[in-house]
Amino acid sequence: MQHFSFKRFFILVLILAAGAGLGLGIQHYFLSPSQAQREVLNQADEASRVVLGTASFSCEGESTFSNNLYPSLMLSFGAVAPEFVTCITVRIKHVDIGEKYQIKVDSHLFETSLVKTLVADKEELTLTPSLPWNFSKLRGVTQVRPETVLVSVISSSGKRAQASFIVTVHPVNEVVSKVYDSDNGQWQDTSICFASYVNENHPLINGIIQDVTSKGKIARFTGYEFGPKSVQEQMQAIWTTLSERGLNYVDLATTSSQVSGISSQYVRFIDQSLKDQGANCVDASILFASIFRRIGLRPVLVFVPGHCFVCVYDTEQGGQLIALETTLLSSASYPDAVSAGEKEMTIASQTLGQPGYSSIDISLARDSGVQPIEFEPSL
Repeated sequence: MQHFSFKRFFILVLILAAGAGLGLGIQHYFLSPSQAQREVLNQADEASRVVLGTASFSCEGESTFSNNLYPSLMLSFGAVAPEFVTCITVRIKHVDIGEKYQIKVDSHLFETSLVKTLVADKEELTLTPSLPWNFSKLRGVTQVRPETVLVSVISSSGKRAQASFIVTVHPVNEVVSKVYDSDNGQWQDTSICFASYVNENHPLINGIIQDVTSKGKIARFTGYEFGPKSVQEQMQAIWTTLSERGLNYVDLATTSSQVSGISSQYVRFIDQSLKDQGANCVDASILFASIFRRIGLRPVLVFVPGHCFVCVYDTEQGGQLIALETTLLSSASYPDAVSAGEKEMTIASQTLGQPGYSSIDISLARDSGVQPIEFEPSL
């Protein structure tokens, strides 16, 4: 079985960070964000871009993906490649060479205002700064919403320019699986983003484990300590317990909106699947992968066009993959789910690496810095 190519992933990250159209917005330097936003939004016909000021120079900004922000990408890849979250570019045009320019960028999605000072060495300055994102606020975005980004510039001679633009912030549950690279005309696989939705530290897993052991389905979880047969027994105990809890397959794979060059899918966090008592193939695979990893097993998510299923290595070093078709949870036994999973794995193993086919070894993802998105009880 082929594994997800981390080399290709890092190349993708660099491509997106360096060339995907950077930028965000613009703000008045002397006003607080709330004051500045009110001033901007009161301007003519609520345009998505506002440019103000009396200076001979001007400023503007833009964001990646035609002014669309995806918290799923930022929270998943921020630790792996910090440059991935520098998704704002500010440009100052018609500046005076040798003069200093102080730039301030603000948004309600920032921890603090970003302030930078540059000395003009050419007539147009371009800034792609590291941004003080408030990752807790990004984690809390549950619906598509507009966000105004404000920029202001003041020169050392006292001249000022201001501008703003609006970005569309997508919900944290909207996971980006593919990004179109216009340079080579191909779709780039970003399905490793799903590894951040596998959360082996989720507090609700404790209750599931206690439920398994208290009902005598298995005495205790031992990971790989007692070999492949024990691995199967632990997987079956989890399957039976979730089935008895009434978790059902729900054929729902919606996205919040259509954005050119982006392929995305709505994915539930573990607590949302358990609360809703429903999960599609990705939701359920992520739930099982989270529990399997918590009990010391090594899960792998496998993606084929229009579908996802979960596998577990039968030894800690790798070994054979035990595939599990999670959509059968409410309608079939564990042996039937394994049988169905094996058939799918046989087909998928011949096509992994081709467009639409990928596998994500969660252990490798963690080793590379892709960590779980933190659980938020309020969501």
